[in-house]
Amino acid sequence: MMNRWQRLFEGIRTEIKVFIFFSALLTAFRIVFLAVFQSQLASVTMENILTSLWLGFRLSLKTVGSLCLLGFLGGTLVHTFVPKWPSLRIKQVLYSIATVLLTFLFLGRIPFYKIFNSSYNAMLINGKNDDISAIVNTAINEYNALMYIVGAVVLSAALCYFLIRFLGWGAKKYSDYVGNEPSGSDQLSASEQVSCPTWYPKTKKTQWMTGIGLTVVFAVLGLFFRFGGAFSYTNSINWESAARLSSNLLNENILDDVQALYRVKSIAKRTAELEVINLTPQELNEKITAVGGKPNGTNFDGSFTRTITTERLAEQPQSINIVLGESYGLWPFLSEYNEPGAYLVEQGRKYAASPQAMSTQLALAQGTGTMPAINGLLTGMPDTGLYPNYEGESFKQPYGLGIGPVMKKLGYKTVFWYGGFSTWQNVKNFALSQGFDEFHDASEMPSEDGNAWGVGDKDLFKAISAYMDQHRGEKILNVIMTTSNHPPYSINVAKEGFDASKVKGHVPDSISDDEKQLNEMGHIWYADHVMGNFIGNEEKADPSALFVITGDHSERFNFAREVGPNVASTIPIIFYGRGIHKDWLAPNAFGMSIQIIPTLAELAGRPGQTYETMVPSLFTQEEFVFNHRLYLDKNGKVLEQSASMPQFYGDMIKNMRELAAWRIKHGDKIK
Repeated sequence: MMNRWQRLFEGIRTEIKVFIFFSALLTAFRIVFLAVFQSQLASVTMENILTSLWLGFRLSLKTVGSLCLLGFLGGTLVHTFVPKWPSLRIKQVLYSIATVLLTFLFLGRIPFYKIFNSSYNAMLINGKNDDISAIVNTAINEYNALMYIVGAVVLSAALCYFLIRFLGWGAKKYSDYVGNEPSGSDQLSASEQVSCPTWYPKTKKTQWMTGIGLTVVFAVLGLFFRFGGAFSYTNSINWESAARLSSNLLNENILDDVQALYRVKSIAKRTAELEVINLTPQELNEKITAVGGKPNGTNFDGSFTRTITTERLAEQPQSINIVLGESYGLWPFLSEYNEPGAYLVEQGRKYAASPQAMSTQLALAQGTGTMPAINGLLTGMPDTGLYPNYEGESFKQPYGLGIGPVMKKLGYKTVFWYGGFSTWQNVKNFALSQGFDEFHDASEMPSEDGNAWGVGDKDLFKAISAYMDQHRGEKILNVIMTTSNHPPYSINVAKEGFDASKVKGHVPDSISDDEKQLNEMGHIWYADHVMGNFIGNEEKADPSALFVITGDHSERFNFAREVGPNVASTIPIIFYGRGIHKDWLAPNAFGMSIQIIPTLAELAGRPGQTYETMVPSLFTQEEFVFNHRLYLDKNGKVLEQSASMPQFYGDMIKNMRELAAWRIKHGDKIK
């Protein structure tokens, strides 16, 4: 007869078998998946294939670890204290169910990938609005669904048979756990130890040591599995950072089906938070008029058409580069932060101070995250709380107000550069649907400074420069989203040239200068430094080049004490290039990020050309600007939106947001 320690170790041995089985099963599924689609691997190296399998194994630690935890809690842990608990039988049933589900999901993934060139994604959500009978009919007649179902049944049965035998191999039977207990003691007699040879701690001291040791081991394993085979966020892997290779097939192969469904769940959660808005054509026209548009009765975007009347640049820029810097806030540019700002953003300050640059004194970001900033630039509309990057209407027709269609209309080839991975927030598909001719991400850029979220900015800019060298003579707009100035702050900034002594001891009391904060500020310096190098190199190669320096948001920097929104929530907007005059914008000019679009159109366009915009360019100073929660006016104070702000402000914000939400939900056509 076993005591509770022996029952615990028997259960743990079973969980080890479970880990081996499901890890091997998911790896086998990946190999079969690659074999099915091997025609897509012609230009793929064996190293990339092995990397895909390795990253997949790491990511599946989350899935397999969750299964093991479920069995441990529902089987092993209960059985440890309840001798008659049928732990093994429960696990065999539980893990057989899991095997059946995983098998059906895997065989379902094959036709799904054939249709959508992806493992399970948001199309599962979108499919709820389709004709279900048509979907079923197509699945059966076009994609041999019945064959896959039969195959899943047969394969599941075989796998479950093997699993049950594997878990039962060498394990104690249920009858071994019932019968005579050793009279309330964990100590077994000599005869009992012979019949139940499983090791267990026999003294109080060893029992305490074993208990503490197991607790530590479980905690370490939990952390290791949680981060996908890593002990920190820096080297972690999850579904949003899994696309690390240049092959779409290999990237999708990294996700097991549970993680792919988790991707769907995450998207569904974001989608469920979207608001619903319905406006009649009359209400729509009234709101368009109220915000300065001219309703044409036909389409939304065309109601905001503007004509360029002034030639500002004598020579149209051959290339335009918008650098959307990760967490590139305004605070280091402010006079009260000259130390350490003069060092941290030396390059940004240099270009802002140039006689051929103009900039805002204060500007509001679209929101507090990267995707709202990208959404704003690609849609040209204010933030509404919606996620146009997941909206069906976004993929039917580009937003004519966005930077892509506006600049294409002016004759530019549009290229989106992202230092992260294309699967994050569906950014690649969204950008390509919004008038961008090309999209490039971290999977195409060799880097030794990468982490779970992408490559170092230096390598991003290096890739862009190499691309531009091959396309000189073309009119190109580059939209560049950087990533390095972001947790986990893993760039070796000292190696890149960051001198911490120029920051430590040179900060105001609102900023700490401990090692953690110094490293974070080192990444601000690094991002600014490599951006400046890029601008300098591109300017030499193309003297006509125009640059926009701005940030996606600013509110992530950790100040030692609370600072106001003028410091914490503002971003720079700097236009730099030959022919620009500083006095084109007033010294106290202010704006919001989506005004970059019409301002660029006014700079690069020629008189008589048209573009579409909901907001005026920075050449026309608005009475106030706003974002998702703040507003800013000529008083120079960034304030929270509230009932106490001027009624005109509130009405304008409400109308703009309702119009943007309507456009996102209903498309361009006014019915």
